[in-house]
Amino acid sequence: MLPIDPEINVVLITAAVVALVVVLHYEVIQLLSCWCARRQQKFPDEPRNRKIIVGVMFVLILAHVAEIWLFGTAFWWLLTHEGYGEITGYTSVSFLDSVYFSAATYTTVGWGDLAATGHIRFLAGTEALVGFMMITWSASFGYLVMAKTLDKKV
Repeated sequence: MLPIDPEINVVLITAAVVALVVVLHYEVIQLLSCWCARRQQKFPDEPRNRKIIVGVMFVLILAHVAEIWLFGTAFWWLLTHEGYGEITGYTSVSFLDSVYFSAATYTTVGWGDLAATGHIRFLAGTEALVGFMMITWSASFGYLVMAKTLDKKV
């Protein structure tokens, strides 16, 4: 058990995961932006460069999956310690159960089969906000990539 109060631990762990997720997402978008620019310079006459669009979409999906797993790991770690709460709807929570809960929370789908109780509600609520922001950030970036890529004359 950690020596600090469970509420403080949840806040610190949440802040750490949020920082990791935001930095990861920024770096992925930065790398994709550079890759798109290089590819467009290398193949300027290639019409409707679908390799750029499809590549960007797959990499963004992988980034979101990694972010979901980061939150899922935080849930799982907290749930393996006493006093942080639980996820109702499970008799016992495995690592993949935590990742599933994280995916439902991150995407704000919330199927209704599971709910966080106790201090981990703070992590769940924060994940919903961060997930929504990361998804909209990806959508905005994807739109910009498509607008620039498809703007070429065919």
